[in-house]
Amino acid sequence: MKRKTLATGAAAIGLAAVMMLGGCGKSAGSQTGANTTSNESKASEDGTKDSSKSAGAEGQETITVAVQMNEKGEYSDQNYAIRWLEEQTGVNLEFVALPSDAADADTKLNLMLSSGDYPDVICYNLNKQKMVKFGKEGIFIPINDLYEKYGNNMKKMFADRPQYEQNAYAPDGNMYGFPTASESYHGQAYPKLWYNSEWLKSLNLSEPTTTEELKEVLTAVKNSDYNGNGKADEIPLTGSPDWDCQLEWYLMNSFIPCDKESLSYAKDGKVIFAGDKPEFKEGLAYMHDLFQNGLIDPTAFSQKSDQMQQVIHSDEKLVFGYTADHFAMGIDLENKHLNEITNAMVPVDGPTGARYQPHKDYIDMTKGFNWFITDECKNPELAFKVGDFIMGDEASMVMMYGEKGKYWGDLEKPVESILPGTEAIYWIKPGYTSNENDEYNKNTFWTGLENQMAEFRSSMNPLPEDMYVSTSYEARLYEETEKVVGYFYKEYLPRQIFLEEDADAEQFATLQTSLQEYVKTSMAQFITGELSLDKDWDTYVSTLQSYNVETYTQLYQKAYDLYSKAR
Repeated sequence: MKRKTLATGAAAIGLAAVMMLGGCGKSAGSQTGANTTSNESKASEDGTKDSSKSAGAEGQETITVAVQMNEKGEYSDQNYAIRWLEEQTGVNLEFVALPSDAADADTKLNLMLSSGDYPDVICYNLNKQKMVKFGKEGIFIPINDLYEKYGNNMKKMFADRPQYEQNAYAPDGNMYGFPTASESYHGQAYPKLWYNSEWLKSLNLSEPTTTEELKEVLTAVKNSDYNGNGKADEIPLTGSPDWDCQLEWYLMNSFIPCDKESLSYAKDGKVIFAGDKPEFKEGLAYMHDLFQNGLIDPTAFSQKSDQMQQVIHSDEKLVFGYTADHFAMGIDLENKHLNEITNAMVPVDGPTGARYQPHKDYIDMTKGFNWFITDECKNPELAFKVGDFIMGDEASMVMMYGEKGKYWGDLEKPVESILPGTEAIYWIKPGYTSNENDEYNKNTFWTGLENQMAEFRSSMNPLPEDMYVSTSYEARLYEETEKVVGYFYKEYLPRQIFLEEDADAEQFATLQTSLQEYVKTSMAQFITGELSLDKDWDTYVSTLQSYNVETYTQLYQKAYDLYSKAR
């Protein structure tokens, strides 16, 4: 079998796989390829059209695939995963390189598609807006009939996650690409409020269940001199504007459901903007009261998350609670005792009856779609079968981890996994998955189609015997998340929206950015007292109107209606 040709129109910039401990899976672009210069793999820009007519080195049909590449990767049959995929499907794969830098890759893909000179398949993550655009232009072909005939793994995905199927169809009723998953069980609940349970116990107090009880706990913490230095320097509650560490959005969900991205919530099919409602004002008043009483750290609205971590590390008896994506953004994970006594707080019930854990659905954890079959493909059935095959469990393991028995394999018998109600059935070679490992990079092929659903990811994560060592971190995150999933929003409003008209989508994005910045700034000002809820609230609301919040909500409603009415 010949070494495959790489088309490298732009120098690839290495993109490391960014995976926070316990976080989401690797994306297609994070294991991406090389500016190959060897004689066997000479860079080329042509050979993409009608290439499926050509027989491969062993008489196999060839499919050309545009893929985002990494300088550490190997995109030939020297790569075990690619060689295995070709052997299993009976297809030769030839690759057309997209740069590893996302902006450069977007630019090259747009130029490629507008030129009319593009390969059989585009293996690149796109959102629904772009997918439908290229589908309307006839570049991406509908795959509905192929799905009905050959979509075994896609049908399984839809059965397990109906929201992916709901989002898969364009307004014209067609599917133009493969939906992708990149699920994190604990990532559904960002931020959580992490607190020191030993400290709480020393005060002879129970975990609070209402906003008033939370204030009582924080007041007791402030007056406890827990670190024994004779100073009232304990910090009851802190946070950061970074990542999802904003305590204001966490606490606001005890008054009204909302998040920092949408600024809204859904009820009975209606999109409701939260930032100008009386319940929102009441939440700000509650947080202002906490701030005035020294229960909220003044630096919570300005410090970087690493600064927050440094403060927490400086004295393990200084900070009682903090909001963060996961608790190692605060405590020292290597401190087994702190690991054991750090817990996620169940959301408290507010005076309005709201009691929600900020929630992001799995559908918003992925860019959306991948593996688009173009109108240049002479054998769409074969291209579809390859894509659906990659979505299977065994293929996913090979694409992600390489050769079975060497880098991963079956456990002797199923055991309990870190996700409640599921079993672990695979082992993975310890330390193998480092992006610094050449053997790993050159023998795996992350396409974006791999099964990255939470249940499957847990199938390679047995429940550890000792939950409080650093290597058991993801298991701990799953354990703490299980406490709060019952407080997710009753009706979920997707954050990644789709609008039929590009002009509407652009206007929505512009309005959302402006509103997000204004609401974020105003929240901090109201909480700290820089603005007065008595004197400045009406001005704040009228300024929101000047930011065209009505149009923003109307566009969001239009997008939500499209999502809700999809097949």
